[in-house]
Amino acid sequence: MFRERNPQGSLFQSAFLFPEAKFRRLEKSWADMFQTRALPFIDENCFADMYCEDNGRPNRAVQTVLGVLLLKDMFNLTDEEALENLEFNLLWHHALRLTLEEAHLPQKTLHNFRRRLMTHDGGQVAFCETTDRILQALGIRTGRQRLDSTHIMSNIATLTRLGLFCETIRLFLRALRRRHPELSRLVSEGLVRRYLKEEGEPTSYEDARSGDGRRRLSVCARDLYRLVDRFRGTAAARLEEYRLLERLLREQCHVGRHGDGRPRDDDDDAGEGKVPIALKSPKEVRPDSLQSPYDPEVTYSGHKGKGYEVQVAETCDRENPTQIITHVEVTPSSGSDAEVAVPLIDTLAERDIEPDELFADTLYGSGRNAIEAELWGTELVSPVAGPGTDKTGEAENDATRDLTAADFQIDVTADKPAVCPAGHETVEEYEEHGAPERVELRFAREVCEACSLRPRCPVKFSHELGIYVLEADLIKVNIERRRRAEASGEFRKRYAVRAGIEGTNSELKRAHGLGRLRVRGGRRVRLAVYLKALACNIKRMVRALLEAKFRRPCVEQAPVAALV
Repeated sequence: MFRERNPQGSLFQSAFLFPEAKFRRLEKSWADMFQTRALPFIDENCFADMYCEDNGRPNRAVQTVLGVLLLKDMFNLTDEEALENLEFNLLWHHALRLTLEEAHLPQKTLHNFRRRLMTHDGGQVAFCETTDRILQALGIRTGRQRLDSTHIMSNIATLTRLGLFCETIRLFLRALRRRHPELSRLVSEGLVRRYLKEEGEPTSYEDARSGDGRRRLSVCARDLYRLVDRFRGTAAARLEEYRLLERLLREQCHVGRHGDGRPRDDDDDAGEGKVPIALKSPKEVRPDSLQSPYDPEVTYSGHKGKGYEVQVAETCDRENPTQIITHVEVTPSSGSDAEVAVPLIDTLAERDIEPDELFADTLYGSGRNAIEAELWGTELVSPVAGPGTDKTGEAENDATRDLTAADFQIDVTADKPAVCPAGHETVEEYEEHGAPERVELRFAREVCEACSLRPRCPVKFSHELGIYVLEADLIKVNIERRRRAEASGEFRKRYAVRAGIEGTNSELKRAHGLGRLRVRGGRRVRLAVYLKALACNIKRMVRALLEAKFRRPCVEQAPVAALV
């Protein structure tokens, strides 16, 4: 049953037990700032739907449990270390506004609370709601933001292809023994011995030299087919581990008339019969294929390897007292960053913090993305893919060069009429049906024919319409303009602000453990990312407020130094 925390303090809180001199030092610590400024930003009512309205034991205060999780990620601790600090660290008692008797949480309480957060998207709610309050409290300007992705790993081993087959089969055999012992007797003893010892421990079948490894991989593929075929339509087919077998078979093998599938006389499965299966070549296996049976959502990037990508956006206005992470999102490693930029702007707009300028690297900055971002009122500032040229900049200063559509001022929102290089407005504008990036600009005949730029202008006279017309592709126009900006040299200075987000990626990994998480599975990974990003924001806020309050960097105490 949901119950808000009682705002009434206690005379037995740890702060009141300190001598006056120590209490004055406590007021200058990160813990005091966390209690007075960060803790109130956790709105417990946002989490009320995680609990029953009128039944069950009252919950432990959301502020307390979520506060412990945030402090855990601020200092990159394990659950055990966090609970130990909660029991015995007076700074934690003060930060969370607890008495000595209240400073205790069972491990099960943390586990159940995280499970509720995952079920109700509570991690995203906590990050967005609390971050928005931080932005407002610090007066952070969100008009300029920067975006980047960073590669992370969940708590899984990096498996070879043979290891992937062995672990997936092994996982199914164990689940079959545990859940359907009567069906497990249908598996041949030879197949079981290849992957499990009698006591259920794993064998070393995947530990083989390259020559033996290729042969054993074929054996595993045939075993995989035998298991999928044998238990199709049985109660075992409802197991999650069986669905992983089916996925692995579909993604790694050709099933049907592909080779005879007959074991050789010296193969480990000789005598177990042929199967209609052949392994796919490595190039045929898709990057979004299964990488680990223990974390099916992990995918593969040819550039970064196995894992997940985390999209990170943060403010970058030089007038801000500190920069705050505005958005984090977990995406597949097999995906493209180009697919993220526009939905991210849409998400920020829902929170009324969409940027006027968004600085990102080349992959985000396709011409189509830049045009769609402009429709949201955001300028996507990024280098243009492909080789650049200095001749564009030289031609721009040449008064005799031919003009192009990029010399026209075209409002992609169509709120304002387009303007030609001579300053004349269009009389009509049309979008091509089904292709809004292609527009037709129409200019009055008498204006164009009297214009001094007419010999160099790309507009053409339409005898049918009796006016001058320019057909423009807004994507090509955008790319050409950005190439000119890069060639002019001004772009480099403007774009330099994007580099700061590399430091944020490093901070999240180095100080908060984002690079190698202690959890696995898509839901757990997403929750961990939200909590670590929020912990980083709170740390930055606390640090900025301490420095502003005492007008110097507060690094005197070890706990404060850990926040810097």
